[in-house]
Amino acid sequence: MDPDALKRYIREALTEAGACAVGFARAEPVPEQELERFRDWTDRGLNGPLEYMRNYPDLRANPQLLLEGAATVVTSAWNYLPSALRDKSLPGVARYAYGRDYHKALRSRIRPVLRQIEALTGTRGRICIDSAPVLERYWAFRSGVALRGRNGCAIVPGKGSWIFLAEILLTVALEPDAPAGQSCLECGACIKACPTGALQPDGRIDAARCLSAATVEGAPLPADYAGEVPLLGCDRCQEVCPHNRGAGPSEWLEPLDLGWLDSLDTLFEEDFLRLSEGTPFRRPGLQLLRRNLSASRRK
Repeated sequence: MDPDALKRYIREALTEAGACAVGFARAEPVPEQELERFRDWTDRGLNGPLEYMRNYPDLRANPQLLLEGAATVVTSAWNYLPSALRDKSLPGVARYAYGRDYHKALRSRIRPVLRQIEALTGTRGRICIDSAPVLERYWAFRSGVALRGRNGCAIVPGKGSWIFLAEILLTVALEPDAPAGQSCLECGACIKACPTGALQPDGRIDAARCLSAATVEGAPLPADYAGEVPLLGCDRCQEVCPHNRGAGPSEWLEPLDLGWLDSLDTLFEEDFLRLSEGTPFRRPGLQLLRRNLSASRRK
């Protein structure tokens, strides 16, 4: 298949599967400046409870080490904004957790596209979703899919930051798209809205102070924080972002029934494992969710 035709096919196939933006970049080593920015973040301990972010630095630096012969990085963005939210009187749940575990949900949508690409071209490919050691937001910026937000989020122009990112590494060389701009509106609304002061002036996050990191990964809640504690995750910085005004609900996300969360106090472990199967609530586990719930009541 002609490279230009293949590029059009991939963009159309991923869009039909549910992606709201698709971009292409040359698979090559990440620039040293970008790697130094990432290393400085971990060296200063700003990764907090996210210790896994220190793993596999060589793989993060070069996608060609993740797939031999990789020539193209295809980045796709997927809107996850749910159509309805829980009652505001209940402990908060981040919007990404309203649907099935996105690692599984996105793979099930992207895998058929990759299989078809492989069948049409003989190329080899690998799907990467954030559990793989890939600098996802860098590739989103590099491929023109997203802007870099001051809150650390990737922002898709016209769609906002309520998105998941996924990559397909391909061994076929396709024309790269123009990189996106490297800044947002610079309004500072996200920094002002962060309840714990986790957002740094340079756009990086102190994960040790981030409520999302604390409630998902189990880090202690900031000792000097006396505000509202969510049950899982935190969306404050995204809720105030001007880019998210008018963002529409996801067309592919299948909403979960979250009614069982109201029974966390009395759930047996086996019931929790059954109800949380395939959902984002499995990662924190029952005991951490109970800690978060208890903290929300104290505050």
